Amino acid sequence: LDPYNIGLIERPVAEAHTETGMTVGWVTNDIFQARRVASKVAFLLGGRLVELADATRFFSAPTTPQAAAFLRGELVYEDEVSG
Repeated sequence: LDPYNIGLIERPVAEAHTETGMTVGWVTNDIFQARRVASKVAFLLGGRLVELADATRFFSAPTTPQAAAFLRGELVYEDEVSG
């Protein structure tokens, strides 16, 4: 999506969260979007949960090599999950 339409989606969800305190599950592979909307991050690879963390900590100091590689923009292969 273009930035305008992303805002059309993100704004009402963020407002609903702020107004009601409801939990929102947001699935994305867009790191920039995840940084904007997340308070917690669940990083999945190959259908497995690799890392679950506070968003600030996840983006500044991931604890798994797979998450670190993803954040660096490196290609991460599914077989690296078991590695």
